[in-house]
Amino acid sequence: MDEERKVEETTGAGTRETAETVPKKKSKAPRRALVIGMVCAIALGAFGAGFGVSRLALDPEIRSLVRLKNRIQTSYYEEVTDDEFYGLLFQSVNEKLLDKYSGYLTSDEYKAVRQQAKGKQEGIGLVFSTTGEEMRVVRVCGNSPAEEAGIVAGEYILAFGKTQAELTESTLFDEFTAFLEDFEAGEDFCVKVKDNAGQTRFVTLAKASYTENYVFYRTKTGSYRFTGKDADEPTQAGLPLACLPEDTAYIGLTQFNGSAGEEFAGAMELFRAQGKKDLVLDLRGNGGGYLDIMLEIARYFCKSATNDEPLAAIADYGEYTQEFFAEGNEYYQYFSSDSRICVLADDQTASASECLIGCMVDYRAIGYEDICLCERDGNAKTYGKGIMQTTYPLWGLLGDAVKLTTARICWPSGKCIHGVGVRVEDGAKRTAENADRDGEAETAIQTLYS
Repeated sequence: MDEERKVEETTGAGTRETAETVPKKKSKAPRRALVIGMVCAIALGAFGAGFGVSRLALDPEIRSLVRLKNRIQTSYYEEVTDDEFYGLLFQSVNEKLLDKYSGYLTSDEYKAVRQQAKGKQEGIGLVFSTTGEEMRVVRVCGNSPAEEAGIVAGEYILAFGKTQAELTESTLFDEFTAFLEDFEAGEDFCVKVKDNAGQTRFVTLAKASYTENYVFYRTKTGSYRFTGKDADEPTQAGLPLACLPEDTAYIGLTQFNGSAGEEFAGAMELFRAQGKKDLVLDLRGNGGGYLDIMLEIARYFCKSATNDEPLAAIADYGEYTQEFFAEGNEYYQYFSSDSRICVLADDQTASASECLIGCMVDYRAIGYEDICLCERDGNAKTYGKGIMQTTYPLWGLLGDAVKLTTARICWPSGKCIHGVGVRVEDGAKRTAENADRDGEAETAIQTLYS
């Protein structure tokens, strides 16, 4: 999900991953002036045109566009390749689309999107906030090289270099990503890290391919995650969350991608096996993901629903609506009538996360008073993304694609929080921002239980 605060990710080879924002093809400025100036006026028509077998079946503008390309490539004093020409054309289309979530995807970008949907990642696995003057880690991707190296959320990257003796002091994200581009997978480099206590250390990292895990289960005495081929089987890892009451479990859900549905199911089975009664669901920084995974998870939280597959979301396409249903109604298989569920959220809690909160509120699994909003830059709210994107392949799964905003998304009650989010004014509680993620969680839990 695109992010209101400047949060940037280096899961790829130094790429900037503001999710739902489509990267735009870069080109040389002199050629841009020539090509964009000549094709911008027909870009939108070309984009939507149908391509028949016969050239005569094409719109006149498309035929002119082909002639234009041929003339430029045969007569212009500099070379303009097919990739450059069409890259500029598609870039102009992206610039004409009015919402920031829509855009054209090259075949490589579309392939990367499909891989990330499966949890397949490449890079080091760090998500940064660069709102201030320091490059702060806001999330460490599960199973990533950064997690294995011991970097945790709330720490800062102060410097980087090929070795400890060659460090460049910098807190600029663009400089860090440019530095990463020079490294192949498996090639070591060094970063200087500062923790919340102000202590610094040097960490060796290398880019790698990995399968991200998205669910983290913790209790007062234990910590587990769900990874690998059997994503619903728990593995002991991480630290307990000592502030939790004895009968309460914590589940951190970072994205609705990959095997998050199976992982969440495994966490709920562990919750039941341990005889836990209450749950803290942490959706801080969860910018959303895929609706079908949200529907898998919603089945645990439709407390007051009476049917087997409760309505979980409504897509409003303008001329018609489409209903989406939770994949079951299993609240009372895991919770009792007096169980309490609480939610931690922030201004990066968006889209599918807000839709899940809507299910929980509308079906009375939680009230607004059970939501704690962690402040970001003095504000306490969720992001407020109540729209849905659909990706359409243009030439099959091996080709390019276009992602378009196609509908408003509403909660089961019909409420749409787009542009608004969940707020303190709704009755939610708030707590101050803390760079120490566990420290912030502890304060939020104390606020909810006070």
